Formats: sequence, structure tokens, C-alpha cells
Amino acid sequence: MDYCELCFDRPQPLECRGLGKVGLDAVEGGRRLLGELEIRGPVRLHFVEVEAHRRTWFSGDRALYAVTVYNRSSLPMDRVVVSGGTSAFLEGSVRINGLSQPMEEPGAGVEIPGLDAGCEAVITWQEGLRAEEPLREEPVEVRYEYQFGGEQMDGKTQV
Repeated sequence: MDYCELCFDRPQPLECRGLGKVGLDAVEGGRRLLGELEIRGPVRLHFVEVEAHRRTWFSGDRALYAVTVYNRSSLPMDRVVVSGGTSAFLEGSVRINGLSQPMEEPGAGVEIPGLDAGCEAVITWQEGLRAEEPLREEPVEVRYEYQFGGEQMDGKTQV
């Protein structure tokens, strides 16, 4: 199920045309990949960019948390999981784009089963506040999965 109803300015892959050789230089951690690729026709290049923002509001003895996940990629995300929150989470308070998700729990991870290219989803939940305990905002992690070239790929970001 895709939680996005309408997407404006959907990102598109880059279309490259040309003939000849292209150098490849990619770095991951301490590893570097070098290569020379020969292009013999049009090539489609996709990019993956998933971003998240967190906001918090306080009201009496409760805090409302909202995490907005943006898929700025040219590929759809098959699955997105938002994990965070504390043990003070109020059961039954999770919503995805305003729709109640009573069985979800932020500490275990709230799953968005699909997020199309250029779309966003908002996950909200409430936590109880205790006067004797200072508020501590725990990090929120966003993990995502997508298909590319017949392979399942993944990534993550933190807010």
C-alpha cells in the first residue's frame, strides 16, 4: 500500500546519451572502486535520497512527536520503518498520515509499506511526561528498502 495520494514534481531518473568510455570512482568507507565503463546507448541513472525531520509539541502531561519522511528519490521505496521514542509511549497513539495505527509501537518500529518517488509520509505518536523526569529526546532512525537492477537494496538515516 502506498501512503501517498498525490505527488507534485515527482523526481525523474537522469537520461544520459552518448558513446564512449566513462570513468567510475566510488568511495564507501575505506574502500574505493575504480572502473571504466563503455557506453553504447542511452543510460538511465537513478538517485536515492530519503530525508526525515522530527518535530515535538508539549501539552500538559504529554508530548506529541511527528516524524516526516521525504522520498526525494527517483525510485519508490518498498518499505520504510521509523524507530524511536521512549518507554513512556502512549499505546494506541500512532498515526500514519492521520490514520490510526493502534498496533504499531515507535520503539519497535512503525512500518510504512510503500512510499512512491517524490512523496512524503508523517508518523505521529504521543508520550507521557512525568514531572520528576527530565525530557530526553531519543534519536529516531529511518530505515528504507528499494529495488534496483533486480536486487533488494537498503539504507538508513537518523534524526
